[in-house]
Parts: sequence; C-alpha cells; structure tokens
Amino acid sequence: MNETQFDRRRGARASVAYAISVVSAVAALCAVSCTTEGKPLLIGDDLPNPPSFTSVPEAGVDAEAGLIAYCPSSQCPPGWTTCPDSRFPCDTNILADPLNCGACGAACPNVAKYENFSCVAGACVAECAAGRLDCDGLPDNGCEVTANVPDRLNCGACGNACPADSPCAYQDGAKLLSGLPSDVGCGCPTGLFNCGGLCLETSENDQHCGACGNRCDETGGAGAPQYTNMAYGCVNSTCGNLKCKKDFLNCDGDIENGCETPVLSDDNCGGCGNACPSGQHCYQNYDKSRAPECLCAGDLTLCDVPGDPKAKYCTDLNSDEANCGACGAYCWAAGYPPGSRFVCDFGACVRRCLDGYADCNGNEADGCEVDTTSDPRNCGGCGIVCDGVAGQACVAGKCVVAPCDEADAGELTR
Repeated sequence: MNETQFDRRRGARASVAYAISVVSAVAALCAVSCTTEGKPLLIGDDLPNPPSFTSVPEAGVDAEAGLIAYCPSSQCPPGWTTCPDSRFPCDTNILADPLNCGACGAACPNVAKYENFSCVAGACVAECAAGRLDCDGLPDNGCEVTANVPDRLNCGACGNACPADSPCAYQDGAKLLSGLPSDVGCGCPTGLFNCGGLCLETSENDQHCGACGNRCDETGGAGAPQYTNMAYGCVNSTCGNLKCKKDFLNCDGDIENGCETPVLSDDNCGGCGNACPSGQHCYQNYDKSRAPECLCAGDLTLCDVPGDPKAKYCTDLNSDEANCGACGAYCWAAGYPPGSRFVCDFGACVRRCLDGYADCNGNEADGCEVDTTSDPRNCGGCGIVCDGVAGQACVAGKCVVAPCDEADAGELTR
C-alpha cells in the first residue's frame, strides 16, 4: 500500500468516527430534551414521537434552526411551588397536598368525626367515612346519615325513599342479631318478614314462629317430656316441636339420649357425617361468620381468636403481617422507621422503603431517610444529582429542564 492509499483509508476512518460521534451526541441530547412544547420538562418523561434524522421538517418549522437546546431549570412545573417551609425547591404540589391545597399554607380541615378531607385539583373535598352519607349537602353537620341503619328517606343511599308498604329494614336480621353487620333496603327479600325493622325467616324461628312476635315455649308446657340438649320450638311455622339446641346434633336418631353430638365434633363438623380430613379439626371459622368448618387446609396454620376459645382462623405465616412466623407476631409491633414499613417475607418481618423514599446511608436507625421525589442530590434514587450550580429542581423524582435562551445558550432560562 502506497502513501496516498494509506492517507485515503485513514481519512475514511476519521469520517466514519466523526459521523458516529455526531449521531451519538444528538441521540443523547434527544433522550433528555427533544420536544416542542416549550415548557419545563422532567428528565425521563416519555417523548411523544421518536427522534428522526431524515424526516422532512413540518410546515412552519425552520430546519436551519436545528434542535431546541434544553438546560437545567429552577423553574417549577405547573402545579408545583416552593413554600416558606419547603425543604427543597418546587417540592410542594398545591394540586394534591392537603396541607397546601391551592396555595402555600391553605390546609384542608383535619379529619372530622365522619369526614375525611383530601386535596383534589387544588380544592379541598370532603369524603364520607365508610358507612356514612352526606345527604343534605350541609357542611355544618357533615356526613349526617348512617348508611347501614334504616332511614325512610335515605335507605342505604341518599334519596332512596321507601314506600309506606315497604319500610327500610335490615335485610339479614339473623346476621345482625348474631353480632354481624347487615345491609339495609326497602322491604325484605322473598321468604323473609319485617319484624321490627329486621328481615327474618319465620318458619323455623323460635322467637317469631309463623308470625312476628309469636314466641314458642321451649319447655313444651306442663308435663312435656324433656331430653338432653333438646327443646320445644318452631318447625313449619308451628310451636311445640322437639329440636336440638344450638351447637348440638342428633346424629344417632335416638331421641332418648337427646342431641348427643356437638356441632364442633371432628366427625360431624357442622352436620352429621361431615368428618374432617386427617390433620384438620372442627372449629368456628372466624373468617366465615363463625360457621363450623374443618381447619386448616394446605400449608395454612391455625391461629386462635383472643378471648374466644371456640373461634379460630387459618393464615399463611410466611406472608401475614399480623402473624409473621407465628400466630400473633405483628410486624408493626416495633413501630415504623421514617419513610418505611415492615412486610412479612418468608416468615420474617423485613423493612421496606415506601414509594418515593430510599435508605441512602445504610443506617436502619433512621429508616429510609431520603425523599427521592424532591431531593436534588438524590433525585429518583440515591446519588442521582441535579445541577446544583444552576439551582435545578427535582420534581416527582426527575430533574427539571427548560429551553435555553437563544442569546446565551447553555445558561439557565430566565
């Protein structure tokens, strides 16, 4: 190869290298700032269209002007601001912060008796607590209606007025009498009757046999024979019939020994012949209205209900934060370090950082001490630093940029 050929080949390599460097530089710039909106941007925002190096310029766009240059910015994006008590620039979202709703210091009311206040689009909005309704729209009395208590004009919902012949009532009166909640509604479901605001079944109801208030004499009257764990009650809407008392069964069919079988028997769990599988036992299932059930299946563990020796429940000790590794072992018993919480991971309580927080110093004593949504020294993660000289703000975990001035490109936009 002569000297001329060598020079040509070296020149070609240099041209290729230069082209690659230009394309890489432009691609890097576009990854941060290619847009035409002219507003402060957050690094990492999705671009509406991928950059193109060969497309024809749109009408009204000066191709000679080139790409828009973007610089670090201290300008707060819309909805964000810096308040007197701010820790970092632009760290307050006045559209959603209940302590600064619409403006710095404009705090929404504290939680009332039945109301919770939140900041929505810069305005304080009252939200009723579960089971409460604000039917008159008056702020003075808040959420004045209890949704699950019979109300003639607001039966379970605002404005749901019941007709005179179908008054508002608890839809499952038996459940309510056993201490469990019941929905309310106009009238009663088919087969149930309204007895003092409770929808009840009357064909087998010893207190309301065939009609509301018709109570059966459990002794059967003078001279009626008595049997173990048995009483006289309502059958087919008629009193005077022998029945097993609550929590007992007559599984051998012999009336002389009464109802001999406990309803929580492993061989007759909730019903005659319903035997529990090997390794399971019959208890009142706390998670299913205390109904008799064989517990526990699979890898679940049986746990006690404090103060109720008959009631039990099944849980996974590997993941249950209230029973982590053992029944009653609460992960939150030791409290929560700042910016973090505990979760149950394979039977052990493990600390996890909340969204927007990070443990950058590795010290468990101070929890997840860094707010990565606003800290310009740890913007979106530990060690991700915004431009401190330019006063670049960190908003929602991203460093803010804005178009540079054409007169002095590279400087902070004024």
